[in-house]
Amino acid sequence: MAVKKVDDSLYHIDLEQPRAGFSNFISTWVYKDKDLCFIVDPGPASTIYFLKEKLASIGITKKNLNYILLTHIHIDHAGGTGKLLSFFPRAHVICHPRGMKHLINPENLWNASKKVLGEVADMYGEIIPVPENKITFQENIGRQEIKAIETIGHASHHLSYLFQRYLFIGDAAGVHFPIQNKFYIRPATPPIFNYDIAIASLDKLLSLNLADVKICYAHYGIRDNAEQMLKIAKEQLTIWKQVIENTLIKREQLDFEDHVIKELMKKDKNFANVILFDEEIKKREKKFISNSIKGMKEYIQKSIKEE
Repeated sequence: MAVKKVDDSLYHIDLEQPRAGFSNFISTWVYKDKDLCFIVDPGPASTIYFLKEKLASIGITKKNLNYILLTHIHIDHAGGTGKLLSFFPRAHVICHPRGMKHLINPENLWNASKKVLGEVADMYGEIIPVPENKITFQENIGRQEIKAIETIGHASHHLSYLFQRYLFIGDAAGVHFPIQNKFYIRPATPPIFNYDIAIASLDKLLSLNLADVKICYAHYGIRDNAEQMLKIAKEQLTIWKQVIENTLIKREQLDFEDHVIKELMKKDKNFANVILFDEEIKKREKKFISNSIKGMKEYIQKSIKEE
């Protein structure tokens, strides 16, 4: 697990998992200056001991960590929060109100994670409860410096955080990986997904003053032009919706997913960069791509039924 200083007071910590294809996949963002110290998405329980070591290496102690900011409560982002608090008991956890009860009493969250992820959930580790008095929601955090923004496209309990020139996006703008001087992006649209809400969330962010703001992805890395990357994410959602709608009309279900992927490779140039990955990462991405297609497909089918 590597620590990389990416800006004056901003660090990126890679939370490598003990499974082929899961390197450069999950990360924690850390901000530290003399007055303020916070972590965005501590990751799963399995890597908290390693994260603690890396935090110590950049001078973070139980005395100076102010906040643990959660973009959402999915196990790969927030599963280790309770465990991390055992080492940093003075820190306060910021979470969307809809997610709080699931971290205070994580039994249902853990069971749902096991059902969806199977053995990957076991790799991430069981969720330890967060004390109720340590978790809260604030729209403006840390002397009003950090702004929490509801961006509920990926999940109904999703927040993004705008702080100075950084936008911590979680999964609201999809999954991003830099590769060979290019980048790969796919939507993070798992069941249950709502296209209209996802677009509205991106539009909400685009309405902000994002001049000179950098976008910090949970999966994975940082890019300079937040506004441009949000527009790319919005356009990608539209492409995926159109391709999946057209395929639902024209194709038999037997080869539905293969046909969708074939069409996306033609029409979504950033998604098409999946071919640049090694075989283990392609194998990992295949499962997540399938889940993203499923979420969009179910949304479209539900919309058609309601009409």
